[in-house]
Amino acid sequence: MTLSTRPLEAGEAAGAARRAALSFGSQPDEELVEQWRARIASGQVIGAVDDGEVLGHCRVTAVDHWFGGRRVPTQHIASVAVPPEHRGRGVASALMRALIIDGQRAGLGLSLLFPATTRLYRKLGWEHAGALQSYRLDARRATVGGPVMRAVDGDGDWAAILACYERCARATTAAAVRDDELWQRRREAPYAYVLPGATAGTVDAYVLFAHAHAPGDWQYTIQVEDWAATTADGLRAVVGLVAAHGTVGKDARFRDGVPDRWSLLLGEPDVRPDGGMFWMARGLDLPTAIACRGFPPGLSGTATLAVDDPLLDAASGPWRLEVAAGEGRLTPAADAEVMLDARAVGPLFTGFRSPAELAVAGVLLRGSQEALAWLTGAFAGPPPTLVDFF
Repeated sequence: MTLSTRPLEAGEAAGAARRAALSFGSQPDEELVEQWRARIASGQVIGAVDDGEVLGHCRVTAVDHWFGGRRVPTQHIASVAVPPEHRGRGVASALMRALIIDGQRAGLGLSLLFPATTRLYRKLGWEHAGALQSYRLDARRATVGGPVMRAVDGDGDWAAILACYERCARATTAAAVRDDELWQRRREAPYAYVLPGATAGTVDAYVLFAHAHAPGDWQYTIQVEDWAATTADGLRAVVGLVAAHGTVGKDARFRDGVPDRWSLLLGEPDVRPDGGMFWMARGLDLPTAIACRGFPPGLSGTATLAVDDPLLDAASGPWRLEVAAGEGRLTPAADAEVMLDARAVGPLFTGFRSPAELAVAGVLLRGSQEALAWLTGAFAGPPPTLVDFF
């Protein structure tokens, strides 16, 4: 078998829908075919082909993410679909190997994905690098006072919501820069509220939600589809509005980082984890990733490092990492004090794992205590969190 990869064509949408249905447990109906036809038309779908037959495919897009208050270009890989009759033949591995090269050549700093299986991606250099976490709040027990939010009223409020999200995203680690399509889906939420800011045309917080009823249950769950708060009053307003549903709304489900922020306002531990998963990251164009990322403004210094990356020679180095005034630069070096396995790059870059943890796990292969301590400070920040599944 000789596999090659190429973008899928319009006439291959039905086959893509069938592969996706077999892989993810849905039905290959006309709606699914149209969904894949649109993705193919936008150039998002790459297939693995043997002798003219498409054996598997995946969806690939380029999206910026916030790291250290700055935007880093990343590759999203999703919907990796190989039907059962073609599994175990290296189809998914061939797709991933091609995308690693394509992403590096395109100048994308990282590759991100939500894994259905970890083993495959670890073999190819991805590693867990952050979390997507859902929580459940017992709304009947929560009592939080705060400013009163009002319902969204027109496009001006939506523009302020987008700006509020960006202010929050800049202050986090790994939040996505959202496109118009995602925001259009957010606007479909049945209920949308804002807390106006002190400056006209701004909001300090927003919350978008729906009500979800279980069969035969007259009470409902408040399904928070999106929220953000940039001030203490804003956070109290969001949690207070949700808690005010407590007479009939028995609980609320929302996403946040680890640990969540809502618990800070509650007298009792009324928030509990309610499902989540780790996402994975892999290094691609490392000089671009470092140049685009923000670093702690009070930190300066250098470290030399190399990466054992058999799939991407361009990432291997050795490199000199220089950090000053909140910015970083990665340039070729003569040798390296720190040696990383390819799997260590993603969790180090996002701050999900410290160099000491990576060393204990055997994926940071060499480095002095001084160098590891400096790298710990360089990549420190809020816990890396995604709230948008892709």
